[in-house]
Amino acid sequence: MEPVPGACDVAIIGSGYTGLSAAHRLASGGLSVVVIDADDLGFGASTRNGGMVSGTLKLSHKELCAAYDRDTANALFQEAQDSVLFLEQSIAEKGIACDYERMGMYFAAYAPKHYDGLAREAEELAALGVETKMVPATEQHRELASGIYYGGRTTTMAGGLHPAKYHAGLVAACRAAGVSFRSRCRVRRTYRQGAGYTVDTDRGSVQAGQVVVATNAYTDPGMPWFRRRVIPIGSYIIATEQMDPAELRALIPAARMIQDTKRNLFYYRLSPDGTRMIFGGRTSFRPISTNESAARLHAAMSTVFPSLAKARVAHSWTGSVAFTFQKVPHVGQHEGIHFALGCCGQGVALMSYFGDRIGRRILGQGGDTAFARTRFTTIPGYQGHPWFLPVVGEFYRLLDWLERPKS
Repeated sequence: MEPVPGACDVAIIGSGYTGLSAAHRLASGGLSVVVIDADDLGFGASTRNGGMVSGTLKLSHKELCAAYDRDTANALFQEAQDSVLFLEQSIAEKGIACDYERMGMYFAAYAPKHYDGLAREAEELAALGVETKMVPATEQHRELASGIYYGGRTTTMAGGLHPAKYHAGLVAACRAAGVSFRSRCRVRRTYRQGAGYTVDTDRGSVQAGQVVVATNAYTDPGMPWFRRRVIPIGSYIIATEQMDPAELRALIPAARMIQDTKRNLFYYRLSPDGTRMIFGGRTSFRPISTNESAARLHAAMSTVFPSLAKARVAHSWTGSVAFTFQKVPHVGQHEGIHFALGCCGQGVALMSYFGDRIGRRILGQGGDTAFARTRFTTIPGYQGHPWFLPVVGEFYRLLDWLERPKS
């Protein structure tokens, strides 16, 4: 295999949306850039997510205000919204054919109290200039042909794309800009040397003026400080066999992205060509096979849409997303190394945006972000193995069950 180059201006560890967006910005600015990945390019969530694009964070605006001062909360909220606009502009400028369309998202209330919470939040969002609308249960058929929810809320700052096509487009744009890639090349250690850094890999060492860590849920033990601050959580997805597009469109008439309000949430959408249902969720907080996750997701999908009970599963896959202990992403520097980590399952637009911010910062073109003000701490004893997730997952299932009306 080809060794890493002996030297470069910037070494980027991780070939997902963050790393590629940073690489493109930096190479376009005239710097020599190498992207290093322990696996194939885009092995992680950047090619295995559900393709949902949203300007939301895991924390609501009210929760952000409770965690931070109001100015910071407002800035975090607005940047998340603006990340969708950044993504759309980036796709257009790079000419990436990835089936992107902005059609909005529908948040389906799993319990009556969840609908009330969505309604209270809608008032806050309207005051912030966000276009959103409540949909009572009696009118839900316009959004979703399912009888298990209690109405919901729409938002327009959301869309969908084909994640692997988007990733491939970013790789092509980076190659055209002169970025070098080394896949299946694991970083063993990174340390300061002189005015720059040495990045030791299993295919040699590279001397880099700057280093960017963009590994998210796939941060390995070679980067212990970062690994201790992210919680990898498995997410599972299935896609049905090809079906009649009209039959599927009748289930989601507005063809929006759908996410329900359970703690152990389901999220689903139509495929870009409208011929498959793509259905995902946190079906397990322990590692399980894709056969087992497919069976669980098919059962869940059949509960949401009984008409799909006989639909066969054509594809089943899994990947990990990275949470932080604060449930918000963080962008910053540690010992001079740049990073963006912890998208909390909302990363298609955000992580693309963060990569560009890091690139601009290195180039001296601004790149400021409110996410550099978020806390990025860990807990005592945590080394990157989330032993506590099964317990948390069962607790969340209990809360979901308790909040659901009993017939």
